[in-house]
Amino acid sequence: MTFKMRNHILLSGCFAGALLLGGSAHADVSDSKQKKHEEHKPKKEKAATPGVENLTVLGHAARIAPATVPLDITEPTSKTQSGFLSNNIIPLASIDDIIRFQPSVYSQNPNGPGMGKAEAMSLRGFQDGQYNMTFDGIPFGDASDLHHTTSSLFISHFLGEAQIDRGPGTGSTIGNATFGGTMGFMSKTPSAKRGVSLYGTYGSFNTRAGGIKFDSGKTRFGRAFLDMQHEETNGYLTNSAERRSNLMFKDVIDLAPETTLTFETTYNKEWQYTTQGATLAEYAKYGKNYGLCNDPSKQCYYGYNPSTYTSDFDYVSLKSRLASWLTMENQLYTSGFEHDYTESTDASQTSTAANGVTFDNSAGKKVATYANDIPGKHADAKFRSYGDTLRFKAHTSYSDILFGVWADVQKDRRYTYALDLSKNAIPVPSKTGSAYSYDISDLNTTVQPYLEFDIHPWKGAVIKPGVKYSMFTRDYDATINKSTKVPMKDTQHYGSWQPSIAISQRIMKNWSAYAQIARGFLAPPMSVFQVQSVGNVKPETTLNYQVGSVYHGKNWMLSLDGYYIDFSNYIASAQINVENIGTTSTYVNSGGAIYRGIELEGQYVIGYGFSLYGNYSVNDARYKHSSVRVATTPDSLASFGLLYENAKGPYFSLMGKYVGHHWGLDSTTNSAGHTVFENQYRIHGNVTADLALGWRIHNIGGIMRDVTPSLKISNLFNNRSISDFAGNQSYGDAPLYWRLAGRSVFFNMTATFP
Repeated sequence: MTFKMRNHILLSGCFAGALLLGGSAHADVSDSKQKKHEEHKPKKEKAATPGVENLTVLGHAARIAPATVPLDITEPTSKTQSGFLSNNIIPLASIDDIIRFQPSVYSQNPNGPGMGKAEAMSLRGFQDGQYNMTFDGIPFGDASDLHHTTSSLFISHFLGEAQIDRGPGTGSTIGNATFGGTMGFMSKTPSAKRGVSLYGTYGSFNTRAGGIKFDSGKTRFGRAFLDMQHEETNGYLTNSAERRSNLMFKDVIDLAPETTLTFETTYNKEWQYTTQGATLAEYAKYGKNYGLCNDPSKQCYYGYNPSTYTSDFDYVSLKSRLASWLTMENQLYTSGFEHDYTESTDASQTSTAANGVTFDNSAGKKVATYANDIPGKHADAKFRSYGDTLRFKAHTSYSDILFGVWADVQKDRRYTYALDLSKNAIPVPSKTGSAYSYDISDLNTTVQPYLEFDIHPWKGAVIKPGVKYSMFTRDYDATINKSTKVPMKDTQHYGSWQPSIAISQRIMKNWSAYAQIARGFLAPPMSVFQVQSVGNVKPETTLNYQVGSVYHGKNWMLSLDGYYIDFSNYIASAQINVENIGTTSTYVNSGGAIYRGIELEGQYVIGYGFSLYGNYSVNDARYKHSSVRVATTPDSLASFGLLYENAKGPYFSLMGKYVGHHWGLDSTTNSAGHTVFENQYRIHGNVTADLALGWRIHNIGGIMRDVTPSLKISNLFNNRSISDFAGNQSYGDAPLYWRLAGRSVFFNMTATFP
């Protein structure tokens, strides 16, 4: 099958086990029988004592909670279901807004909820690129270092659920960075009912968004939907407007009673003015929502900093039972991403002293200097992935055998060249004789076969020994290399066995415990190639240990786990001072780090539709043989809230998020010019609160099936404190920061027609 795509982004394949438990209190056969028995009781027997509700009520409360914990798990797992997404998240929201209430998750979006990309996102202190991210079971990530531009991905309205596995998974968990956990996002399942849904959002920062979703219902061609959305906003930050369009099509066809064929495609395009943070002096002078300025004589002028992101993702999936004991799933996919942008040399710079453009000839001599001109660059980074995931599951009397392979090829192309933005953005040759700062082509190949046994040695127990082997090859071809400015061509091969073992035991019908040990692996990022000689660069490896337990009571749920991760050969980002350039980013081998922590998550059903939810985590990440903390790792995180939903229509939630203190940097340059590890730029803790309320109105005059007006207030108490470090200015080296986006109010409306 041929796929036509327009741009370039991400993806590969996997999806660490479909945990069937979701929000229900129990998933075994005896529980489902009990549930059926309760449903068929006379009404007078079903009546509950005031304030006390049965287990099915806990299951309903879990559906609308920020996260719920299944019983039969082998690693810490929290699942956000469709009820929470529809009740609490505005349709245009990006993935960082969807998962920010989950345990050990930290995200920072300074331009407002769902507007622009998350400038920071971490899981247990692992930064974007150090954990796995999947869509419908297929992993994806940027070619350079596996990071993700969150605003160019999937909006909330396209998703059915999000599952965060805070662990390396088992042998069958495929992906390039599974050791840091897996953020898994699942698209909506097409409805069996035919209909048309209109939805829209209007609110703060002149935000306008609207969409339409067509559901085919069940037809001879399957169950399909087409969902399209367009959003425009000025953004919270000054002069940081954004426009975004998103499209998704999905069709599920039942070819036979146990054979399903799925077609899925998404297309996303985003245009925005890109900010780079601001100094404390700039915030004090221009306001706490300062982003870009309106003065063409300065580099901070918004017109010099436009960006366009385009992405697509397509797959065909065939799932079938080949025999009574054997099932198969095959996903053939392609995805693409492109970031095309122009920017001034330092968009945070408000001083005209930072201006100036010098033209050189090929002999390295100055031709002309224009002291007041605006220096800048044009850049384009794009890649496309082609891949396949093939999974088999064989059932025997005592165990299930899972085996398969993930293969992915990613073609990457990126370049940038200097501009004089004051002279119609003409190229500016440097001493090399070329305006190009770098011109790189990159081909990455991943092959990852796996084998896992799910053994049931005694009642209520499952033991999961497994292994996968990661083979990663990077073919690097730079006409002009980024750091050295000379050509470079090299090929590096990396491979690693990744054994794992996990055990889960039902201690009681509604109480389980688990333990896990696994080895992780991550090939070095592209940045290590941007030197004169790559040499023998070792890949990053981890040993993950964790234990935990889950209990589901009559009207409450509690989960507790602890983890210890030994990270070897840690390749860390560092800020260094370069003569005639200023402060810039590079990567250094830190030797290693230790990640450890405790996570607690719980829910309590008060009754009458009310429930409480909360989680708390202590996350410690330090470099080995040092007290230096890994940057952008809050020492503690917590979420807490009160939720309500009534079957007759009304619902609301009040959710809070606490982020503990962390450090902006963990490295610096000493007087001798060497990189040393030392914490800088302490970011203090903060607390924010979100309020959501709405009402579902059903069957209006036979014209509309449902109408749902709702209101979402983010950052209810307007906390605009410093929330993260954003780097250093290239001229003057002043530190840059992000702030929390101020209070925002959004009115949403959804209407479904028969």
